[in-house]
Amino acid sequence: MAFKPLPLLRVSPAIVAAFLASVLILLAPAIWNGFPILFYDSGDYFARVLDGVLNNGRSIVYGAVMTGLRYPYFWPLAILQCALTAWTIYLVLRTHGLGKRPVALPLALVGIVAALSALTALAWVASMLMPDLFAALGVLALYLLLRKRDELGRFERYGLVALIAFSAAGHNATLAVVVALLAAAVALHWWRRTLIPRAGLKQAACAVVITALLVPSAGYIFAHNFAWTPGGAGFIFSRLVQDGIAQRYLADNCPDPKLKLCEVRHALPDKADDFLWHQGDRGPFAHIGGFEGGADEMKRIAIDSLVQYPLLHVATAFTSTLEQLVSVGTGDGVVHDIGYTYSVLEDKAPEMTLAIAASQQKRGKLEPLFEKLNDVHEPVTLGAMALLPLLLLLAWRRGQMRDTDWLAATVILALLANAFVTGVLSNPHDRYGARLAWTAPLVWSVVFAHFLTTSSIWRERLARAFAAMAVAPKAAPIEVSPRKNER
Repeated sequence: MAFKPLPLLRVSPAIVAAFLASVLILLAPAIWNGFPILFYDSGDYFARVLDGVLNNGRSIVYGAVMTGLRYPYFWPLAILQCALTAWTIYLVLRTHGLGKRPVALPLALVGIVAALSALTALAWVASMLMPDLFAALGVLALYLLLRKRDELGRFERYGLVALIAFSAAGHNATLAVVVALLAAAVALHWWRRTLIPRAGLKQAACAVVITALLVPSAGYIFAHNFAWTPGGAGFIFSRLVQDGIAQRYLADNCPDPKLKLCEVRHALPDKADDFLWHQGDRGPFAHIGGFEGGADEMKRIAIDSLVQYPLLHVATAFTSTLEQLVSVGTGDGVVHDIGYTYSVLEDKAPEMTLAIAASQQKRGKLEPLFEKLNDVHEPVTLGAMALLPLLLLLAWRRGQMRDTDWLAATVILALLANAFVTGVLSNPHDRYGARLAWTAPLVWSVVFAHFLTTSSIWRERLARAFAAMAVAPKAAPIEVSPRKNER
């Protein structure tokens, strides 16, 4: 069975239809909501370019794209995010055994996108006005460049380089994960050059270099400040507060006239978010000067405490990493009461006020929905993550790594790196895990699709089903490959 490619696009109508259907499926939460999904920080990203000021942990690169695609009602940005997701998943499927199967590829694309949207956080992350989605897209794009470069077209490779660069520029944690994966790829290349081709490494490294130039350049263009996204010390210190390390350090080293926190150490909360966001102008964080004024003091305490309590740091880092690894719930922080974002949009985009007010999110409909969704999303996602090492075990026993095994290995490394970076250098949140964890079910979906398309029994059944429904021209005879050639 074959479809005639469309002129210029060089893809079949079935692929185009499947792609558009996938975008609509991913966009479904925003369509149902009546507005793209908003988070606490969405307004802060939007305000970066309009205010012309860098802010802590808020990428002005993503803020610039958000500002440029705000009309009407941020729908262009939401559609772009969903389209990039569908495109990336399409490339993964096409390069993992479905590229020469014109019927199976569009069916698999729609089916897998629908399954991931129903069973994981994917559609909610793709529909949200945050750079969270690009944590996973950056990882998948990097994998495709490193392992599947020869199966990609020239412009597809350029597109993946741009996607990696933008993903890493959108959030420091994503950049850290990408760099960690790239370092692992370099080590593999040194060990055995055939595993990771040099050309793929060069293009991946080029993407990281572009990120390193893009972030400060965007700061200079939009905020007249050639600088990196600020705020790292505050997020790291907040985790020390949550783990009790900061409190112990102050108890052992106060009074100290050089430490303002000594004056308010008994007011330190137990939660990192409370320390950063919820204690107002009279809290310890504000007392030391916030992200900028308190940066030197927070850095000093972090470094000194590492010297004084190294084992405590190791133990809490390990605990935080594990906690982050299993924190994958959908909808973390996606609530109806996000006053700052609402106030920013009311001030800088007043034409959106009525649409936001009519949204399901503003009316408080999302919180109870997420409770029900997580009865499915969390066990499916955690189960898929827990079973990923099984693919590597089978590869070890087989003595050979298949394509899906390499994909599984990449996702495992990415999940571990993400858990460490976000759990230790910030503090564990479901949102940090959910934005990447859907890639584990994606791996199993690719394995399942590959099994169906290489099984002669299933191929015959699918061919008969399509012939009966007259969905496409009559199928050509199916040639069953010899078993030794099956992957």
